[in-house]
Amino acid sequence: MRISPQGSLKVKAFIYYLVIYYLTIVSFFNIQDAFGQDVSNKNQVTKSNTQQAQPTNSTQSTNHTLRTQATSQPTQSINQAQSTNHMQPMQSTNNNACDWKMYRQNLGRTGALPVNSFSDFKGKLKWIFPSEGGIDSSPTIYKGVIYVGSDDGYFYAIDERNGKMLWRVQLGGQIKSSAFVDGKFVYVGCEDNNLYALDAYCGKLLWKFPAQGKLSSSPILYGSLVFVGSWDGTVYAIDSASGSEKWRFTTQGRITSSPSVSNKVIYTTSHDGYLYALSVNDGSLLWKFKSANKIYSSPMIMDGIVYFGSWDKNFYAVDAITGKPRWKIQGQESYSISPAGTSGKVIAGNDDLKLYCFSAASGKLLWKTQLGSPVPLLSSSPAIVGNRVFVGSSDGNVYALDINNGAIKWKYKTQRAIVSSPAVSNLGVCIGSQDGNLYLIN
Repeated sequence: MRISPQGSLKVKAFIYYLVIYYLTIVSFFNIQDAFGQDVSNKNQVTKSNTQQAQPTNSTQSTNHTLRTQATSQPTQSINQAQSTNHMQPMQSTNNNACDWKMYRQNLGRTGALPVNSFSDFKGKLKWIFPSEGGIDSSPTIYKGVIYVGSDDGYFYAIDERNGKMLWRVQLGGQIKSSAFVDGKFVYVGCEDNNLYALDAYCGKLLWKFPAQGKLSSSPILYGSLVFVGSWDGTVYAIDSASGSEKWRFTTQGRITSSPSVSNKVIYTTSHDGYLYALSVNDGSLLWKFKSANKIYSSPMIMDGIVYFGSWDKNFYAVDAITGKPRWKIQGQESYSISPAGTSGKVIAGNDDLKLYCFSAASGKLLWKTQLGSPVPLLSSSPAIVGNRVFVGSSDGNVYALDINNGAIKWKYKTQRAIVSSPAVSNLGVCIGSQDGNLYLIN
């Protein structure tokens, strides 16, 4: 059958739009959400339109080149860490510096620093570090070095002062987990199902532990044991020195949250809808508390109470010793991200795109602030330093809010959605973006 020139053009146009539609769909579903979760019944974070990164307050940043630094570097295996500096990472010379050496800053996962001397940042860019994949992993900071993983499969050590790479090592998959740094050891999970222990000074592999599912959960060290959750529904307790398993506890759902610790008790949440309290010593169940849907939020412990949100649209406060409910607040949508807390206040994000501040004692609403987003999902969890709350959003912005009234003090625009949660030091707010860059904003 002969096709006329006019018909041929129509066929070509149809094929063109079909290809564009396919690429759009692939791009949409390729984006990983904050928790590595199955989002078949939930909208995923979508990438915002590519824009030149710039602050949206009155001060413009200097020109910078994005995602170029690492493009010419050869691939290195886990046994051959690539270093750009043969010296050991420097230690901070600022006596007021506070480390952010784990996800959510401390064992209770409060996401808060007990200081306020360096919270008055202005939203100006200090530096950008480019990786070759989206950065959903939340950075950790220890003695002047920033540690972060990327979807490019590399785990990076970066000089906090200038954004220069100290070393990088390629793991076996994408890295959504955030590291725990303990002196000269770094522990981080990977989506190749392994928990890795690396030398903090050079990235050398010390050991790796194989789980039965992906590890987007961030590990925590308590005593001599490292605890981490897995997509296989299991909490693992692993010897920090040897990498050998000490015990495991299996739930009935995927674990994408990160465990917290208080008074020799491990707290973890699961997609089976339960909050679990386990003995550090042997993993025995002390109690469990059930919500009515999946839980992606990591549990936060503050003043004897465990706080977390659920996809049943409720935010809960539960007694850390007994597992009995203290209070709950129903939201408009799901509570997906992990809360932050300090000084009698709890900051929680709802998928209605609002950040809420509750009284830690009663759940009374103190304020709420609307954030921007193209989709009804928040993936970045807030951080608190002094009188400021810092959080990323799927609209690509990093927000700084007044903790007293929720007023937005400034925001800084990255190129794509933000899943990474901020880490804060005296030098600024450090956060990753799905545009592949790590930012330090001060």
